[in-house]
Amino acid sequence: MTADLSALDIERRLTAIESTLPTFATRADIHSLRTDIQAMRTEWKSDLGEMRSEWKADLGEMRAEFGEMKAELHAREARLIKWIAGLVVAGAAAAAGVAIAVNQILAAGVGG
Repeated sequence: MTADLSALDIERRLTAIESTLPTFATRADIHSLRTDIQAMRTEWKSDLGEMRSEWKADLGEMRAEFGEMKAELHAREARLIKWIAGLVVAGAAAAAGVAIAVNQILAAGVGG
């Protein structure tokens, strides 16, 4: 910077400074922003707490539903096992009956 600035140069610089000054934040502006941010933070924490509560409730409901589905699945599995066991016993009884009948027919044919 030189000491031999003209009045016009000084006026231009002063105008530039004056036009920039309103864009600078004051302490009050910064305090206001901090207050707004704190309010938003408090609101977000509250909303997050509500969402967590809802999620926990939903999770509890889903666990209950899964428990019911699991019990129903086990009941169906037990019925299916009983049904298959019944078919196996009936099939074995039918096979034994056929074997006895064939044996009697063969025995009657050989002796007759």
